[in-house]
Amino acid sequence: MDALSALAPFLQLGAGGLLSLGIVMILTGRLVPGGIVDKLLAARDRIIEQQQGTIDRQEVRADLTASQITQLLESGKTSAHVLEEIRRLVEKRPGEGS
Repeated sequence: MDALSALAPFLQLGAGGLLSLGIVMILTGRLVPGGIVDKLLAARDRIIEQQQGTIDRQEVRADLTASQITQLLESGKTSAHVLEEIRRLVEKRPGEGS
């Protein structure tokens, strides 16, 4: 019964009033055909899928970059250690350099 009482103002408009109301709703964009809504939703879904693919690729790229940085840091530490040992050995031998 509540649903019918909610429609009471529209029932008083009559057929011409309801038609006018429908036209006004279409012109203001409050009433849109289902085909257009489906196209808009499909376009939105395609954009979401593209963005998700981009995010996934960026995550893989970030993981690869982090792995490469870790490897470079390890080789840098090793190189620094070797160079430090060479410097230490050269300093222990006085008179052999210049």
